[in-house]
Amino acid sequence: MNYRLSTLLAAEAANTAGTKTIDINLAKPISRITVQMKGTNSTNVPVAHPAKMISKIEVVDGSSVLFGLSGIQCQALNFFESGRLPINLMNYITGVQCAATFEINFGRYLWDEVLAFDPSKFNNPQLKITHNLALGGSTPTSAELSVFAHVFDQKEAKPTGFLLSKEQYSYTLAASAKENIDLATDMPYRFLMLQSLTAAKQPWENFNKLKLSEDNDQHVIIADEKTSDLFKLWHDHPRILEQILAADLDAAPTIYCTPGYLIAVAALGLGAADTALFTAQGYGGAFAATGTNGASAQMNVTGISPHNALAIPMGQKDLITDFYDVSKIGDLRLTVTAGSGASGTCEICSQQMRTY
Repeated sequence: MNYRLSTLLAAEAANTAGTKTIDINLAKPISRITVQMKGTNSTNVPVAHPAKMISKIEVVDGSSVLFGLSGIQCQALNFFESGRLPINLMNYITGVQCAATFEINFGRYLWDEVLAFDPSKFNNPQLKITHNLALGGSTPTSAELSVFAHVFDQKEAKPTGFLLSKEQYSYTLAASAKENIDLATDMPYRFLMLQSLTAAKQPWENFNKLKLSEDNDQHVIIADEKTSDLFKLWHDHPRILEQILAADLDAAPTIYCTPGYLIAVAALGLGAADTALFTAQGYGGAFAATGTNGASAQMNVTGISPHNALAIPMGQKDLITDFYDVSKIGDLRLTVTAGSGASGTCEICSQQMRTY
């Protein structure tokens, strides 16, 4: 077999918040690492998206960070990488499991022979996963964590490098304020991604305008454009579509979803008596759903902007020679203008190509 699925961590209890450290001691190159967290709900009241159960995923080699994103950052990047989300179980009903899956992609696609993670190139590569089951789903009381590696087996792969994804900058938003961010210029860019997930806020309400320029504005790539327009101009991915199950809708609970912008919901009762259902307009990855007599429902939810994120195109994403080469510039600056009602934080993440 050319490829195999290697279990880095067989499903184990993750009932206590903490950080799980796993040595990456495989001999063959790795195309993808998949992390999955499952939690068993104890109530019908959602607390947050299941992806929030994972607050940080890192691949490190000593002090060197080779991958470093939060759970929702990782899922948002996964969508922009492939046009689809990893599998989530968006179930907020007591006694059943919710789940979130995260992909660490080291290549442009699964089984990319040119870009992959070669553990032999590093001294002591480790995967670190920071988790807390209480932060997602509907107050889970038990959880399990598992990790798998997609490994080149009998097929010889000699990658020349890998895709390094990480958060470069994070800051607290102030209404209408400008933030100047000096970006790294050490490796070519495949993606630059902004994310700001705040309840009831569409992404453009937080990062309202963007400017991207080289060498003190000698070359302006994005000229202080409205984010609401950029979402429309860069709409190169399909709409997100996911199914959500929830109960006790007479209490009009907040239901958490993945899309943060242009959210649309169609709901259908799970029982013969669950006929009176309606939802309010949703913003910022959440919406209110209302039913009568403790109604339960399944909902088809669509929208764009996974976890309130926006990806800035850096060239043709599957063509290495088209990645944004910043080696010949001295300064790369992103200027973010916050909206008049902005609140929360804004994170700037990147995916760059690191060569061996």
